Amino acid sequence: MLYIDDTFYARQTLEQHFAHFAGIEQLQVPGRHIAICVPDTLQGLALCLYAREHQLSVLPVHASAPRALAENYAVKAGCDLLFYGGLTSPVSLQPAASEPTEAGLIQMSSGTTGASKCIKRSWSDIAIEIQSYCQHFPEAQSMTPVVACPVTHSYGLICGVLVALARGLEPRIITNINPKFLLKQLLATDKPLLYTSPAMLSTLMPFWPKGSQLHAAMISGTLMSEPAFQRVRPVVTHLFQQYGCSEVGCISLNRDTQNAMAVGSILPHMQVSAGKQYGQPEEICVSQRQQPDAAPVHTQDLGYFATAENAELLLHFVARQDDTIIVAGMNVYPQDVEDVVLSHPQVQDAVLFKVPDALAGQRACLQFCSEGALSADELRRWCCQQLADWQVPQLVESVPQIARLANGKINRKQLAATWLASQSRQSALVAE
Repeated sequence: MLYIDDTFYARQTLEQHFAHFAGIEQLQVPGRHIAICVPDTLQGLALCLYAREHQLSVLPVHASAPRALAENYAVKAGCDLLFYGGLTSPVSLQPAASEPTEAGLIQMSSGTTGASKCIKRSWSDIAIEIQSYCQHFPEAQSMTPVVACPVTHSYGLICGVLVALARGLEPRIITNINPKFLLKQLLATDKPLLYTSPAMLSTLMPFWPKGSQLHAAMISGTLMSEPAFQRVRPVVTHLFQQYGCSEVGCISLNRDTQNAMAVGSILPHMQVSAGKQYGQPEEICVSQRQQPDAAPVHTQDLGYFATAENAELLLHFVARQDDTIIVAGMNVYPQDVEDVVLSHPQVQDAVLFKVPDALAGQRACLQFCSEGALSADELRRWCCQQLADWQVPQLVESVPQIARLANGKINRKQLAATWLASQSRQSALVAE
């Protein structure tokens, strides 16, 4: 049925877990909201699959979450039962009363635009997504999914595991995210399709045997920088990229990624509006064809449509609306600046974010990590030669490491808050 690291689990093992769940009285109430936070990946997956078959709502929480945080998430999601650490002695909780809704999968949003929030999608809605995904992406039918991303998140759980099971394939779930271990698994797998993040795929490349190719990889969650894309693209025979949001799941999928910003053509069950050309992006708004009367989902992402060389109309992601920086009336998109900065031979990592300014309203702040002695002033002078005047960061800071979330994404709001707090502390010390 599926592999977890080196171990194969047949369907009989899943049925044994189902039999155990059937003996737990609290799981026999359709519509009930439960949360699970366990180190055993198979137990977590089994409970999610059981919840789907028995019309329970489930919130999977990453096993690294401390108990207090897991309880907080569970209560926020309306769960009155939390399995923490194992399947015995579940924790009873008292969430606020709420109106009954259709059973489904509950997810915490990534929190890249502020505080995370709970989003629930019905199992019937997810079934439509899976069918549409399989229809739109037939190339994967002949490949072996290798899921090297958390299966507590919808990308790994739905697109990586549930889609594979719907296709009749045996997914390989990797929980030991050590590049050398992952490399070993990929080399031992026939036609592997690696589901991962851009950061992990970039990390894997230095270990990949020279002269050989990775059969296929799917990336999602954030755009790969242009320098990293140029390093990765020649090594991956089939590079796929998908784009989605917590509210509706996968929206688009690129089956031949030749441009880091091109997130693909729209899945059959989706309707999407965005800008009509490069340079004039608009907010990406999404609705489902099966729900024509429902209000569209505003993703708060900026994007546009453009036709690829093969005449396929592709959605391109530009930036989060909240991340766009207004300088002298011009829009500065972080990815554009970061791609240029990362082309500097000494820069290893970089991030651009906005901070408030009493006079200008907003200022662009660049943090970077470098190899060797590269000062902030030197990099800014270099930027003046490589970027338009309004794109040049007003504030440049060298840091030992760029702070990222566990999924590889960057929370620019949090970076700005941390930077402002640091500046306040420095000002206070000077005043003393």
